[in-house]
Amino acid sequence: MIGEYWRYFLYVLDHKTNVLVECWKEGLYFQGIIHDMSKFKPVEFFPYAHKFYSKRKDELTDSRWKKAWLHHQNHNKHHWEYWIVNKHTQEALPMPRKYWVEMVCDWRAFSRKWGRKVKEPQLVDRMMNSEGVILHPETRAELERFLAVRESGTNHEQAGSDD
Repeated sequence: MIGEYWRYFLYVLDHKTNVLVECWKEGLYFQGIIHDMSKFKPVEFFPYAHKFYSKRKDELTDSRWKKAWLHHQNHNKHHWEYWIVNKHTQEALPMPRKYWVEMVCDWRAFSRKWGRKVKEPQLVDRMMNSEGVILHPETRAELERFLAVRESGTNHEQAGSDD
């Protein structure tokens, strides 16, 4: 049991390091440091560790993980789900720039972990154009411009922090 907690702890540290690298490339120093801190809270830590690092897989483990995932989305502003007002009407609040850039950094870091560098166009296809992703139209437009600029390599201005 301790082994599953230790392995999950090391996974989170590795993920945070990868996000930190990506955030620093964009000038989001503070965001890179505080990214996913909620994963160390018991409400998230233990269900995640059981779900992904335990040998037992049962409905209770899955149910607890789903609650932990919901907690994570609702306590981390870099998740688009945090900004949903009404899922049924597809209504979302605009995401401040620093959070949607952190979201992109999170996507990049996840791909880095598994040894395949995801190119910006793939991020657009995979994340932004998937059916379930709900973004405010302004956020979607800004994000598409940001990714297009990164893809073209013509401008690499940093994201900075706007609030």
